[in-house]
Amino acid sequence: METSIGSHGTSITLEKFIQENTKNDIEFGKLCEEYKKINLYNQFKFDGFPEDRNNYGNSFDIISMNAVNSSNLEEFKQKNLGLITISDNEKLYEILKKVEKLYDKLIWKESEKILKSQLKELSKYEKKNASMFQKFNRFYNSSWTEKIPFKVVIYPIPGSKGNTTATPHINALCVSILTEDKDIIGINGVALHEMCHVLYQNQSKEVQSQLDNYFKENESIYSKQAYTYINEALATALGNGYAYKEMNGKIDESEWYADETINGFAKAIYPQVEDYLQKNKTIDKEFIDKSIQLFSEKFPNSIYNYAQSLNKTIVYYDDFEGNELVNQLDNYFQISNINQSSPILHPYSIESITSNNDNQFFIIDTSQNETLKSLSEYFPEINAIKFEKTPLNLSFIDKKKRTIIMLVLNNKSELDLELKKMKEKQFFNSKQLLQK
Repeated sequence: METSIGSHGTSITLEKFIQENTKNDIEFGKLCEEYKKINLYNQFKFDGFPEDRNNYGNSFDIISMNAVNSSNLEEFKQKNLGLITISDNEKLYEILKKVEKLYDKLIWKESEKILKSQLKELSKYEKKNASMFQKFNRFYNSSWTEKIPFKVVIYPIPGSKGNTTATPHINALCVSILTEDKDIIGINGVALHEMCHVLYQNQSKEVQSQLDNYFKENESIYSKQAYTYINEALATALGNGYAYKEMNGKIDESEWYADETINGFAKAIYPQVEDYLQKNKTIDKEFIDKSIQLFSEKFPNSIYNYAQSLNKTIVYYDDFEGNELVNQLDNYFQISNINQSSPILHPYSIESITSNNDNQFFIIDTSQNETLKSLSEYFPEINAIKFEKTPLNLSFIDKKKRTIIMLVLNNKSELDLELKKMKEKQFFNSKQLLQK
């Protein structure tokens, strides 16, 4: 259902397959609309961790883990009690119960035999994966223990080509597989990639604070962006690089990740990652400083790059609901960490504008000139800007060295075109405020 409504982190290939096979199914369309109304994303914060690390948990991860560990929908419903409201839990159960038959017909019955064969091949790497876990856990200096087993689950995407995704949900690693994919070692590397995210997230407060300080003490202008990409780059270098080489006897010469920055950064840091693993060393200041240097050399114009600036950002808006905006952004940019604040001029938004050091992204599509005037108190760069019905892209580096992007629109329907322009342009011109 998450894929059917185009949620963040789901496969475009599987989404298109579902759409093509349900375009005339009015009942399924209604179920998707009902599913969108259920709030599965209740957040909670782990206190005492660095603000620039992902120090939040959410009910969706627990619900996803529950799905992996449930043998049927009844058990799943019982495990979700207390995570979401009783009414939402009942709605979720009823929707999934109706959709299950359709899923079996469209996907599962055709894929079950192939998937079980792929799973059997994957199971051959269990012992090697256990060894990888020990190496990676030591490298990350993580608090995770082998007493808490990881559970890898695979789900099918019909076909031989397309976009696959994988997501970690606590100790449940969910990996999508193309049904005609024969690269079992590559699939195994993806599972280990997701395990690395869990190890990174579960470093102790002390370790996280230490690494956080290493990045912030480094005076390079690239330090902040290297920090936003280090989680994905490490997981890619380890799972798709080192683990693949260990299993296959040679490095994978193809692209490791379907994002230019993550792929490039992962390959740049790979030699020192391999060196640290061979020497049983953990990530230290020397490793972080070298990683920042490598990022700066690989991406010298990154501070003016839209995609890299939006990888970790706060987005401010007035006229969007739920995950509508995040899903739209996800169509154009890979975003690892996004926080949202609405309305734009609410006191908590102003507090974030003045105190948070993350990059700032504004979607202004109502009360445009009044909003610009108010924001000019915090961003004097836009003092002279007036909105006169032509969409504006205002992009600049502010005095706090944050990338600021403001899209001023007549209405939110114009956002898609402006995001498309940003993606095609790639970089903004630092010498002019108004981008062409």
